[in-house]
Amino acid sequence: MMIKFSPFSFLSSIAKTDSTDIDNPLNRIKMYLQKQIPVSLLNLHRTYTYNLSVGLNQQPLSIAQKLAETTKKIFDKRKKILFYPDFPYRKATIYQICLFLGYDITDNPEEKFDLAIKWQRYQTFFEEEPILSHLSEQNCKVINLHCKDVSKSLTNQLFDEAFNYNITVNPLTYTGKCVVKSNLNAQHDGKIISCPIEQTEPGVVYQKLVDNEIEEGKVLDYRVPIFNQEIPCVYIYIKHNQTETQRFFGYPSLISVQVAETKEIFNDDEISKILSFCQKLGLDYGELDILKDQTDQRIYVVDANNTPSSRLLFEPLILPSDQCILAPQDRQFALKKMAQAFQKEFF
Repeated sequence: MMIKFSPFSFLSSIAKTDSTDIDNPLNRIKMYLQKQIPVSLLNLHRTYTYNLSVGLNQQPLSIAQKLAETTKKIFDKRKKILFYPDFPYRKATIYQICLFLGYDITDNPEEKFDLAIKWQRYQTFFEEEPILSHLSEQNCKVINLHCKDVSKSLTNQLFDEAFNYNITVNPLTYTGKCVVKSNLNAQHDGKIISCPIEQTEPGVVYQKLVDNEIEEGKVLDYRVPIFNQEIPCVYIYIKHNQTETQRFFGYPSLISVQVAETKEIFNDDEISKILSFCQKLGLDYGELDILKDQTDQRIYVVDANNTPSSRLLFEPLILPSDQCILAPQDRQFALKKMAQAFQKEFF
């Protein structure tokens, strides 16, 4: 049997491999080869691949138009973004926005670039980066430079200050159910307990159990992108809630997702308080998890992420269209709204 080999398909295979795909030995080889490819060439390939994949129409004429549009993006005053100290992973929302806009990216502060982003994946506490501080002193915009702590304990405290009501619960004196979760970022380990308890655990926080159940076995969450002083849109998540921990699972618990205009979900006072919370946190860019309580009709920020990822935006690259949770028109709407906000707020 003859084995067909295409340099383009081989490059595509390497380009698709992410730093999280290292369990397979072949993927480790691809990751090594990926590092040998100039970042600009790798990013150029990903820019075309991404823009073609997220198109609403996959007919030949539409593909040709999308190729022309993508080429125009790349050659028409193309921006370069510095991510430092880490290079962004492919599912990072901001990376997908850069691909959608045709922007180039780098993790080398010696190169010429237009904007810098402090980027450290899966961290909770952030040390000062002297290189980024120096850039800021030279009048370079550094996104999230002052976001040094996204722990649940701090986000709870700042929420209480910004909204003038509490999400924090004292489990030693509170009577009823509450949520206990790790103080660290991206753990997805929440569980519901009954209070009062005899003693607290180290390394965890205790939050109000927000009643966001919309019908039996289903809850509604809002995922809220933040771009400086703008909230371009809101994701509406409907999630399974068959067990007391299922709602905390993240992507695996999703039933459906829609994207809405911000003012269809939050009023002006709520938007003002959300943005005030972000300012207190030093969050120029990121995403918040917000729940609305069915009893008191108040909203609660339960998590903040300064390096958010979105499998929803990335789905067309890894799944057939009929298996994607987010509808193509919602994906286009979210990408366009966030891309516009990114350009408006940071350029």
